[in-house]
Amino acid sequence: MIVPTYNCGRFIAEAIQSILEQTLQPEEIIVVDDGSTDNTEQVIGTFTDPRIRYIRQQNAGVSVARNTGLSSARGEYIAFLDADDRWRPTFLEKLHKVVSHDPQLVCAFANFIRFEQATGNVMPRDQFQLYPELHQLSTVPGPIANSHVIQGDAFCALVQCGEIPSFTQAMMFRSRLIGKLRFNPKLRICQDMEWVLQTFMQGRVAFLREALTEVRRHDTNATRNHHVMAVHKLNALRALAPHVGTPEHQVAYHDRLVKAHVDAAFNQSQRGEIGPALQTFTGAFQIKGSTLRKIKGVARLILGSARAIHSMVLGRPSNA
Repeated sequence: MIVPTYNCGRFIAEAIQSILEQTLQPEEIIVVDDGSTDNTEQVIGTFTDPRIRYIRQQNAGVSVARNTGLSSARGEYIAFLDADDRWRPTFLEKLHKVVSHDPQLVCAFANFIRFEQATGNVMPRDQFQLYPELHQLSTVPGPIANSHVIQGDAFCALVQCGEIPSFTQAMMFRSRLIGKLRFNPKLRICQDMEWVLQTFMQGRVAFLREALTEVRRHDTNATRNHHVMAVHKLNALRALAPHVGTPEHQVAYHDRLVKAHVDAAFNQSQRGEIGPALQTFTGAFQIKGSTLRKIKGVARLILGSARAIHSMVLGRPSNA
């Protein structure tokens, strides 16, 4: 189990405790401290479990921290837990049952919930409610209740989602199949999207509808600036290009890349960045992707730009 952390001393004890309370116990817990300047090291020092390995490195970003963990891990299965989140007690047991059921499964991911740090309140919708695409996938029942194995090519099925339907802290991977795959240190945001999509090319994928991870929302979340996430997703998908090899994967990838250009351009237009929006949208027509999606994108961009200009005239920001 790999726990990357940076200045999460106020949360990391909860994260580690949630690992120690698993109904299926891990063989190792690798904590990679990405140059924290708070009390993270002192908090880790309060745990005496010999399975915990603390690795400290100079600050280089979460991608490098995760890669350090991957290079240090010795187990047959890999799971990540962000230092500000926590697992429910059956996380490892249930995902292990799903992944170990089929030697060709590279990944199984679970549903999760979000909760507010300030109040402790659980947000009304779980993650899978945001992705109706999952209900439309062709699947067969998995080995435990509420588990489903995707039929056909997992990458082609899941790349069409707005983003990865789950987060890395709600996933388990088979080490043998992910091999030397590593996170891209050039991506500061959405690096998990690029890496996970690479893993989906390596084998079969299953998912569990039960929420097994609790994701904390607080003032220092990396994704708190949601209004620019569409641009970050586009950057991550662009970075994925060298890894998309088969013709089948390229067709699905190009179609998703067109959508990413449209989404990012619309997002930029909503923020009043008309010039960058047009430049981003022009990039969609340089991709072998859906012509219909491009045409729909023209209408969407015109609408977004009109709204932005109208809002600027009225002296108020447009809605993102």
